[in-house]
Amino acid sequence: MGMKGKRSLTHKFIRYLILVILVSNCLMFLFQYVITRRNMKRQSMEMGLDLMKSNLTMIEQRFENIDNVAYSLIYNREIIRFLKNDTVKAADLNWLNGVESLYYNSHPDMQLSFYKAGKYGSVYSLMQAGDIEDYRYKKWYQELLWTGKEKILLSGGAQNEEFMVSVAYRINDVYSDDAVGYLKIDVDLEMLKKSFLHNYSQVAGTTILDEQGKVLFYDKLVIQPETEMMAKEERGVYETKEYIMSCGISQSTGWRLCMAMSKEELFRNQYMLIRTLLIVLASIVLITLLVSGKFFNIITVNYKRLVKGMEEVKEGNLLAVVEADTQDEISLLILEFNEMLLKLNELIRTVEAKQALLKEAEIKALQQQINPHFMHNIMETIMGLASEGMDREVIEVSECMSSMLRYNTRFENTTTLREEVEQIQNYVKVLKVRFEDRFEVFYDIDQECMDCVIVKFTLQPLVENAISHGLSGVWKDGMLRVRVKREEDTISILIYDNGTGIKPEHLEEMRVRLEETTERPLEYIDQYKSLGILNVHLRLRMYYGEKYSIEIFSKLGKGTCFSLKIPFLLAGTGQTDVPELSV
Repeated sequence: MGMKGKRSLTHKFIRYLILVILVSNCLMFLFQYVITRRNMKRQSMEMGLDLMKSNLTMIEQRFENIDNVAYSLIYNREIIRFLKNDTVKAADLNWLNGVESLYYNSHPDMQLSFYKAGKYGSVYSLMQAGDIEDYRYKKWYQELLWTGKEKILLSGGAQNEEFMVSVAYRINDVYSDDAVGYLKIDVDLEMLKKSFLHNYSQVAGTTILDEQGKVLFYDKLVIQPETEMMAKEERGVYETKEYIMSCGISQSTGWRLCMAMSKEELFRNQYMLIRTLLIVLASIVLITLLVSGKFFNIITVNYKRLVKGMEEVKEGNLLAVVEADTQDEISLLILEFNEMLLKLNELIRTVEAKQALLKEAEIKALQQQINPHFMHNIMETIMGLASEGMDREVIEVSECMSSMLRYNTRFENTTTLREEVEQIQNYVKVLKVRFEDRFEVFYDIDQECMDCVIVKFTLQPLVENAISHGLSGVWKDGMLRVRVKREEDTISILIYDNGTGIKPEHLEEMRVRLEETTERPLEYIDQYKSLGILNVHLRLRMYYGEKYSIEIFSKLGKGTCFSLKIPFLLAGTGQTDVPELSV
């Protein structure tokens, strides 16, 4: 992974710097926002409570004024005398009309109505001629009659955008508690309504409800008590999701006044302040990015060069040299890095030279083991033939031996599969003479593999092992099969015999030895000089490395199979990934 896939120190520094700026400023802005919002909410609640108190005071004063007018009339002796008389004179009506006109001129928002109870229960309206209405079935009359109240308040409700109320008073005789009549004052509260239409933009609405919760008046918004507590308490300030509510009860009327303050309007200025603070914060971050990025690039120039040099070394360029422009701690690291590379290159060259010499010595030592081992077996065969007087066979064996000696004495580590097979055939001729045709050899070899490069003495020791050990106890119908096939970039070699097989414990021992010799080949050269299988394994392992593998399969009484896999390398094409070491 290159630098693009990693987080550079500059980017980390800038990110941490931005994080510190954002966190510190956000905490400061949050603290300021919380304090400001809390203060504004407290001030808004206080303002709402003050407005509510002021409006309740106006209501109290208005109805106190109505009571003053009413009491000046219901305790007037002339009016009481007029209502007590059974007969109504024109002069009395004119006088009463004059009284009403006088009060109407001074209180144009009030309409006075006197009701006289007739001797026989007849009822008259003194404001009009004749029988007007039978008020005995009116709610206000029934309530005054049966409850004994001196006055009742009648609310008309908020209809047709009018805010009308009526107050009915009992007029008693001066000398008794008997009712001689009634006074009903119809009041137009339009002036009171106008006093509620505040110019405050924060006031979202005002509502007046009677004792039964009926809406008498509302401006902009109908407000209902949100909770049972609000409905019971005489005065208080409450908060909802969108509004700050202030509620209070008029002592004289029992009306509940509710006012709503819009949070959106209350905190509008605070929202503008937040936007301003965010713009300032963004400006601070932008300026910090520009300035800190420039200065940090200057500071970290040597660091970046060092990292780039390390990346080149990681990609395999061990000749990379890093230059330092400044004298600081990073420049000292650069000098140490350059010196380390020089020493590393020297060490690599030394190790490579030693490894080449070591591998050459190992292969040479192992190859030298083949010659005496092989020659010993051949000489034993010739001696046996000569002792039996088999001269023709001695000549045939000698010719094969001559060809094999020429092959063995060539100073090469590798050969072609074709030449290796020819030497196997010579070797088999010698052994068939020695064992008197007790076995047959079959070859199954791909022609495209014949010109492949292989290590010398790869097949011959394995064939010798199969004949000497596997077929040694077979007196007839012995069979040895040599199979070589190409499998993509690999050559698969199988050498199979139908001999006596290998005992399981001996087979396991051989597998363990093969595994042990893989890592420490030189330690086992002297121990396995006479064992052809391990000899082949050591040489092929050192030559091909991980591209080589060997497996042994055997079943007692059935036979043994050696399976080898080596790279497919054509001679003369340069298709090789393994070095050829000359002896």
